[in-house]
Amino acid sequence: MELERIEKRLAFLGEPLFRGLSDRPSPFVPWEGRMVRLGREMRVDEGTVWYEVVGRGRERQVLFVLEPRG
Repeated sequence: MELERIEKRLAFLGEPLFRGLSDRPSPFVPWEGRMVRLGREMRVDEGTVWYEVVGRGRERQVLFVLEPRG
């Protein structure tokens, strides 16, 4: 798994934060006491990266999970 490569592709959006593997599209992940739906998708060799940008300005973070190819 090339997490470093995925993080570099997402870094222009904010600070990438890997939240694990997913077994379904558009998963929900915890962030600051609430659940956030990862509704944006990016295809990579390993499968699909589901992500969402949270926060504002310089404090933006990119929550993401990898849905491996099955």
